[in-house]
Amino acid sequence: MCKNRSLYHKILCFLAAGRANYLNASFEWNAVKDGEALKLKKPVIEACIKSARKYGKSDAIGLLRGTLFLESEPMSLDVLAERTGYSKTTVRSSMNLLESLGIARRVVDPQDVHHNIKQHRYALVNDAEAKRQVILSAAKEEVDLILQALLQVRDDLERGENEWCNRARDKGYKREKDEGYKRDDKLKALLAESLQFYEEMKRTLDLISRFTSKELIEILEEHER
Repeated sequence: MCKNRSLYHKILCFLAAGRANYLNASFEWNAVKDGEALKLKKPVIEACIKSARKYGKSDAIGLLRGTLFLESEPMSLDVLAERTGYSKTTVRSSMNLLESLGIARRVVDPQDVHHNIKQHRYALVNDAEAKRQVILSAAKEEVDLILQALLQVRDDLERGENEWCNRARDKGYKREKDEGYKRDDKLKALLAESLQFYEEMKRTLDLISRFTSKELIEILEEHER
């Protein structure tokens, strides 16, 4: 292609060939780095998948979260789809869920805005306090859910007991003679124990949320002295 050309054109051909070789080498190097990064991050990815399963989320949620760990730059939808093997539709819906949970954030590249390109990139939320609040929020939600259920059981038990007492009083029946009385006592004891635990956990989490991690460490270390 560069035969019978001027020296100037030959130089351009040489530079073009050099650039192509550089791009090919750069692509191969990036592929190697991506492969090494995924291998290094494998324990983190597996942990994220286990965490997702524990809370009833899909493996895609865990894999995408793990893939974004330890990344210095946000990743585009295309890159995430390529690295995880999921379709863009699955990646998009999964990232929307991670955003709603406060785990990931959507980033718009200033260069994309400048060139009027609407391509969202994704990154994990890196702010320490924000991540801490996500963890606390999940724990508080679970505690509140169980606590409300236990309170409902207590109310239903008391209501049933009052109704039984009213019927027994009308018939002149003594509660102490009923075998169910002993069973109810055991149930009430277990219920009271569970209520105490979850009420204390709720109070503990409420107190923790009032302080930063650093403040809590200082308070607890001071208490140990």
